[in-house]
Amino acid sequence: MSNGKQRGQALILIALAFVGLAAFVGLAVDAGILFIQYGHLRRGVDAASLSAANQFREGRAIAQLTASALQVLELNGLDPASVGVDVETCDTTPGDPELCMTPPATPRKLVRVTGTVTAYFAFLPIIGIDSFPLWANAISEAASVDIVLTIDSSESEAFDASCYDGDNDDAYAEDNWGPGDDGVADDCGATRAGAFDDDYMRDPNICNPDKQCRPFRDVQDAAVSLTTRLLPPYDRMAIVTFDLNVAVRMKLNHQAFFGLTNAAYLTALQTQIMALDVFKLPGCPGAGAGNPTGCTSTNTADALKAAGNQYGLFKREEAVWIVILLTDGGANAATDSLAQWICPGAQNAVNWVEPFCRDPYAATRHNSASASYDPDDAARDAADWVGCLDPNATSHPGSCAALNPTYGQGAVIFTIGLGDLVTSNTACAAAWGGTCEPNLGEQLLRYIAAVGDDGNPTTDPCSTFGVGADCGNYYYSPTGSGLLEVFEAIASRIFTRITH
Repeated sequence: MSNGKQRGQALILIALAFVGLAAFVGLAVDAGILFIQYGHLRRGVDAASLSAANQFREGRAIAQLTASALQVLELNGLDPASVGVDVETCDTTPGDPELCMTPPATPRKLVRVTGTVTAYFAFLPIIGIDSFPLWANAISEAASVDIVLTIDSSESEAFDASCYDGDNDDAYAEDNWGPGDDGVADDCGATRAGAFDDDYMRDPNICNPDKQCRPFRDVQDAAVSLTTRLLPPYDRMAIVTFDLNVAVRMKLNHQAFFGLTNAAYLTALQTQIMALDVFKLPGCPGAGAGNPTGCTSTNTADALKAAGNQYGLFKREEAVWIVILLTDGGANAATDSLAQWICPGAQNAVNWVEPFCRDPYAATRHNSASASYDPDDAARDAADWVGCLDPNATSHPGSCAALNPTYGQGAVIFTIGLGDLVTSNTACAAAWGGTCEPNLGEQLLRYIAAVGDDGNPTTDPCSTFGVGADCGNYYYSPTGSGLLEVFEAIASRIFTRITH
């Protein structure tokens, strides 16, 4: 074969090789276009589903969820004019197994966002393939919440009395702790020897019927406002009140309300909240013997136990467990495992020196076997039980395990201190025969909030904050009128999570 013919064959082979190489390069470029476009779509849909879930949490309509998803897709570099988006919930697609729970399982706040886009090729149009449709979806879940609202209903919730209202407000205090009712009304600030300022407090029997016990009415109004942020049937709420005793006013069990409309469920909650009354202490049975047992009225420890028990009785693993504890003073009542009142040294008391039934210093914590174990200690133990993480969890802090290996509900706890008795209680001042830390109530509430913040009582976000400051999961309101803002701040702290 001549050299000319050989050169001709080589050119043909080289030309064919270039064609093949160009085809491979073209395929690589178009594959790159395909994967890059899909990557944009995948990230955009993930973000869009989270955004839609946040809107779903706020109770928005499906059109608003869709608008939010499109806006996020655009922020992720996708042209809203060329991308298709479909947003679905169980309400829009009933029976969808990915979005709807089969009864009796409680519903979950699941939102599915499906995005579609067309990828246009650079080289494949040569062989008639101009484009390829891409789609991706993501399911996000806004946190369903199981809230146990735990409210102090002790008689001090009626201490904010009004002057010149025609009521002899101090009669209750004078009859129970003073020399007897002087029958004088509407002379605020006037004190007779050994008695109380007139209009020092309202008698719960006077203000309960018309729901005007203050600041308790403000507590009720704020709690009702909180219920409007719930999204039934996805969210649930229980109501616990505490004074000397503890009562579960409404259980967490969603099945108790099965068949109720969403509006009816909220109405049931709100009706129960507004039906609550301030407790009236029926006297002090041990007063004659100098024994304050049964005369105290803030049983924080048993309240936390009752709140935590709701999660054991009506467990829902996929929900965020939240306890909101509101009180206007330190813990001074609790019961032991035999339902006996905890009041160290009470039987040997020779006089009445406040604070009753508790150590005057927050730093002194005793274990349950100690003779000095008091209601403040019991409240801290109850907080550990509710807020510490499961001992089997990989991230379990050693401090909880050291306290008690059985601790571990891992509930989030928010605490709210209301009024001066939380931060500056002078009942145990030197004039009463003793001294104590005036902010015992706030120190306890900050400890409970520290446990409920991350499941670890040794990490305290409030450690550098002064008295009366909001920090971590603790909020302080000097008056009842500030509670609406506090409850709104707590309601806004709900998170979402994403699944594929």
